[in-house]
Amino acid sequence: MQNKIEWLSIMRGLNILLVVVAHAQLIDISSGKPFYFFDELNTILVAIRMPLFVFCSGGLLYLSRISKKWTIRNLLIDKVQRLLCPFIFFVILYYIIKIIMNDFVKTEVDTSFSDFLLSFVVFTNHPSVHLWFLAVLMWFMLLYPLFCWLCQDDKRMIIFLLFTIIIQYFDFRPQDPEKNYFYIFSLNQYLVYFFFGLFFFKYRLYDYLRFWWSFPLTAIIFTLTYYYQLWYPASLTGILLAVSINLQIEKLFPKLFISFREYIYQIYLMSLIFQGIVELIIWRKLCYCPQLVFLFYIINILIGIYVPVIISKMAERTHWRWLHLALGLKKA
Repeated sequence: MQNKIEWLSIMRGLNILLVVVAHAQLIDISSGKPFYFFDELNTILVAIRMPLFVFCSGGLLYLSRISKKWTIRNLLIDKVQRLLCPFIFFVILYYIIKIIMNDFVKTEVDTSFSDFLLSFVVFTNHPSVHLWFLAVLMWFMLLYPLFCWLCQDDKRMIIFLLFTIIIQYFDFRPQDPEKNYFYIFSLNQYLVYFFFGLFFFKYRLYDYLRFWWSFPLTAIIFTLTYYYQLWYPASLTGILLAVSINLQIEKLFPKLFISFREYIYQIYLMSLIFQGIVELIIWRKLCYCPQLVFLFYIINILIGIYVPVIISKMAERTHWRWLHLALGLKKA
């Protein structure tokens, strides 16, 4: 991306680290539950983790596509390659892996062909559970003409932002999660973060968070909203807190997370495979030792980050276009 924003790269690296940390769920076999410390940490991170991921996606759409006046046709071609192809590949891959590891996984997989097909449209209770994010992004990409039109007028932008905030409080999800096809009934819960990212970077609101007082102010607001369980305000202020933190980090450590921050998409797609091996086989079956739980926790995180990076770098050296498409690599 032209005129790359360094602090945004750092923040995206931090963001994927939070996602991998959340997936590092080592179980205490004596209780059958995650260890208390990790469970509490994940509870706190859930307010920021995916909202920040969606926010960054909206911001990048503005910076790399809308501001450069990409046509609808070019955008859809690009997103079919970057979103739809990896989605299809990893739905199949995760289904195969879970069938192979049925003796180790937390919940056995129905191996019927109908259930396999259902994995492409329903994510809850299926091996494709974490791929909901790709479906949500694809829906938002289909709104590209709307976003381009909104960006032509400031009043439209403000009105639509308020609209996304309001509809976030409605729950359109069916009682049966198996009927939430392609996550369409959950889109209103994430549209506000996506559009806020677009809005935030269009108007360069990050310039207002460069002051020294922005960090303590956003930290206090986030703490209060989180404490009083105001989840949506907590997520939005958590995003502002993350931006203010990374603006300061940029001054001190501009190359932070540089070893993996260019591969956050691939880490998101692949990390669960290798984290699952650590948790379900190495930790539970081979090396269970509560006294070493923090060591295995760190190992789980490092493997979740760096094995996908290594695979991605090896794939980039090949001339296999199908592999580049499957892994969502930019060289595709």
